[in-house]
Amino acid sequence: RLSQKLLGIHFWVHTIGTVTYIIAMWVSGIMQGLMWRAYDEYGTLAYTFAESVSAMHPYYAMRAAGGALVVLGAITMLINIIITIRKSNREQASAQVATA
Repeated sequence: RLSQKLLGIHFWVHTIGTVTYIIAMWVSGIMQGLMWRAYDEYGTLAYTFAESVSAMHPYYAMRAAGGALVVLGAITMLINIIITIRKSNREQASAQVATA
């Protein structure tokens, strides 16, 4: 049987990571689109591509943190599954010894 505590940790860490990742991508996408559409008084682009990329650096860091939380949540799930399989194998082995 799965550990309910590890299940809760997996759920919340993964959920927070996913939401963080989505928010970072959403905000940086809107910001980049607005920067690409900005014109100066001469009718040329107000920002270069490099300026738009460097302005999004904090959101890339936020996205990396969200992705790390997603990976951490997945590792927690994997640990929970491994523990459950091992516990099940031990219970089956002890049941076979008891019936023999």
